[in-house]
Amino acid sequence: MSDSGTLFFVLMAGLAGTMTLVYFPLRFFLTLTARSRRLKLLQRIRRLRDELGQPLES
Repeated sequence: MSDSGTLFFVLMAGLAGTMTLVYFPLRFFLTLTARSRRLKLLQRIRRLRDELGQPLES
């Protein structure tokens, strides 16, 4: 570990490992929640469109 190149490599490998453990699960979670929100919005739009297509009941 006396070589500065080795220390730099270990530091970069540690940062890459930390990024893998933090960034990828976070990105996966945010993608899933965005898809879920988009799906709910589309379902709401379809429901409203169906309701508007039906004649008014008095």
